Amino acid sequence: MEVFIMGLRKQFIALSAVLSLAVGLSGCGSLQSPGTANTSAAQSGSETAAESAEPSKAQVLTLTFALSENSAHYEAGKKFAELVNQYTDGAYEVEVYPNSSLASGNQLGAIEMVQKGTISCGWLSPLVQCSIEPNLNALCIPFLWKDTDAIDAALRPGTDVDAALNKILKEKGYIAVAYAENGYRELTNSKREIKTPEDMKGIKFRAIGSTMIFDVFKAMGANPMDLNFSELFTALQQKTVDGQENPISTVIVPQKYYEVQDYMTIWNYVYEPHPLMFNLELWESFSPETQQAIQKAAIEACDYQKKLSRDALAENVELIKQSGTTVTELTPEEIQAFKDVAVPVVEGYYADFNPELMGALQAANQ
Repeated sequence: MEVFIMGLRKQFIALSAVLSLAVGLSGCGSLQSPGTANTSAAQSGSETAAESAEPSKAQVLTLTFALSENSAHYEAGKKFAELVNQYTDGAYEVEVYPNSSLASGNQLGAIEMVQKGTISCGWLSPLVQCSIEPNLNALCIPFLWKDTDAIDAALRPGTDVDAALNKILKEKGYIAVAYAENGYRELTNSKREIKTPEDMKGIKFRAIGSTMIFDVFKAMGANPMDLNFSELFTALQQKTVDGQENPISTVIVPQKYYEVQDYMTIWNYVYEPHPLMFNLELWESFSPETQQAIQKAAIEACDYQKKLSRDALAENVELIKQSGTTVTELTPEEIQAFKDVAVPVVEGYYADFNPELMGALQAANQ
């Protein structure tokens, strides 16, 4: 039986060889010149088959921001990744890195990595980035913004503020493609309730590393200190510093500062936008179609981030109250007392700012 089967196999192999030879001779007899053309066609067919078998991999973009996985930034980062993949038909994917983790928690380090192109893009703080470009302080002038409507009208692609800002950013190797927010920066401390500038005297505040902000705090009698964001909770817990200033929904609640702070004052003194910035060289390497797709994803993700942050504000204030922290929301008249101290200080900086950007910001707040 085995002999019979082996005989059939030999006949089958022989027949296959004859058929293969016939096909080969048929190809040689075609109108194409022998050798080169057919070899090229065979190679082309082989390459096509290989390409079909191994689809090209998506290009990976890295996204950085200083806030944690509990933040609206993180949820918006996941949304941005989803939309980029969708709008580029899978050609690009985004990896999301909270906590400035690609720079070992150093917020300025992450900003510099975007500048160098080591990180593709990020939601970057103008108040930290101002050590690279001082003009960015103008976005966060204390008591600058009239209201949220003025903010949303000015901080979006295509406006005068956006155009003036990107002229400045491009000289430093960045481009802003959309605008999220860190929000209004509010005061917390473990010393006493703050209702007047005099109440700030002698309190050690960790303030964002801006000379302008430091000068405002000093004018109110406080002692501002620079400290890396990733170290702040421990510093508050150990009372290395007495207080800090940060937005409620994006920082104070996600970072749980209310657990180590007894007082919070809502004074809306600085609004901090978080532009989504790309490394300029990388951005300019994209085709116009890719730029359009990624910017669309960026705008939608930033709008989503702002909605999450703003919708959660009232609930977050209540959470802070329930934790036992005394929450003081200042009246317009009480805020004016702080303005009276801050405005003369910040006006001294106006001449240092880019005139086009400063003019656009002032016009946006008329």
